[in-house]
Amino acid sequence: MIPPKRNALQQTAFLTGMYAQFLKVYFKTLVEYRADTFIALIAGILAQGSTLVFLTVIFQRIPALADWNFYELVFIFGLAATARALNQTFFNAPFSLTGYIRRGRLDVMLVRPVGVLFQAIGYSQDLNGVGQLATGMVIMTYAASQLHLAWTPGSVLYALIALVCSAVIQFAVLLVISVLTFWVHEVRSLIYPINWLFDFTRYPMDIFHPALRGLLTYVIPYAIGSFYPAAYLLRPDLYGWALWGVPATAVGVMLLAYAVWTYGLRTYSSVAG
Repeated sequence: MIPPKRNALQQTAFLTGMYAQFLKVYFKTLVEYRADTFIALIAGILAQGSTLVFLTVIFQRIPALADWNFYELVFIFGLAATARALNQTFFNAPFSLTGYIRRGRLDVMLVRPVGVLFQAIGYSQDLNGVGQLATGMVIMTYAASQLHLAWTPGSVLYALIALVCSAVIQFAVLLVISVLTFWVHEVRSLIYPINWLFDFTRYPMDIFHPALRGLLTYVIPYAIGSFYPAAYLLRPDLYGWALWGVPATAVGVMLLAYAVWTYGLRTYSSVAG
């Protein structure tokens, strides 16, 4: 099928409208399956609450952790949890790619006049991320109020951009791993451990070994999308580079991931072949 010719503005409007339709279907799912949505919300509260209980127990014995007080750690955790849930809710495509290939759904996507990656993202919203998304935002807002964090239009905008950048960084890293499924039939044994590494970024990087800090900053840059934006909002004088470093990293990692995806897709042979 030959797609109609559109200029850049028309194509942007077309894709925006199409993604809005994907979201419309997703939100209808949330309303239709009320019990599942409720369970997802409760599961998110319990998952995040268990970590807060752990932090509370730790801080009953120590006044600070690597010079970060309790509410600063809660804020860092809240931002990371929100970013993780945002990725899980709207950018879960890397976990679905193997299934698309095995069921022949990728073949169908290839003949449509819309990019395959765009379709994969649109079809892959995850209901289980809803509860964690709501809980993470509440935790982050609560911690900010306890810290008397002065929210300005600029800091609010930065927080929103940082959350999106974090979701994009996570998506890009996992996309690179999932592309291996074009050559290897099973990549879940690798993609899940890489995904779990993000949990380290819910805590200050200062408490970890330099090797782990380097891994999560320069190799798999999860920390640039979670810990460092939170640190900038809390201590802008010490982490000023995060103002531009976070979006720059997100763009760079996404461009690299898209190049790897494009190469992998070119080598793909149909399951019917």
